[in-house]
Amino acid sequence: MDNICRRLVYKFRFGYHDVEDMRQQASVFALEGLNKYDHKRPLENFLWTHVRNRLFNFKRNNYKRPDSPCITCPLYDPQLKKSTNACSKYLNKESCELYRPWLDRNNNKKNIMTPISIEYDVQTRDTSDSVAENEVLKYIESHINGEYRELYLRLKNGDRLIKNKLESLQVHIKQLMEAFHKHRR
Repeated sequence: MDNICRRLVYKFRFGYHDVEDMRQQASVFALEGLNKYDHKRPLENFLWTHVRNRLFNFKRNNYKRPDSPCITCPLYDPQLKKSTNACSKYLNKESCELYRPWLDRNNNKKNIMTPISIEYDVQTRDTSDSVAENEVLKYIESHINGEYRELYLRLKNGDRLIKNKLESLQVHIKQLMEAFHKHRR
């Protein structure tokens, strides 16, 4: 059971659930599945399938639903399936009254599950804050070390970073911000 959980959890990490969280969840799913085991097939195969399916459902239900409403839509044209848009009415899926709410729900789920490390109060912002913020960002982008530049650009574009690389990037950016504030004085 431990071997199966250890091998599966890396595929199903998401949001703020790290490897240890998913390993615990997989163990719970494996224990819950034992009462459904029929003893006619190998235990390892049964547990692998059961835990993998349960982890898939857990991630789908808590992070993002992969099934677009387009497939059940009356405007769906299977002939157009190979193209990027299989809708016979809308060129832009976001104009569709079925697709747009589905996309918004998925984005909201992802936003809730994605941790943000910077505390930020939108109500206290004014234009001077955004000017200062732009100055800091320009300084960081022009002074970031080469080894951190790729990580910074990936993070800026919305990519996820593994925890230790994210933490080292945060330390480097904090040092740059301190240097920026010293430079301004």
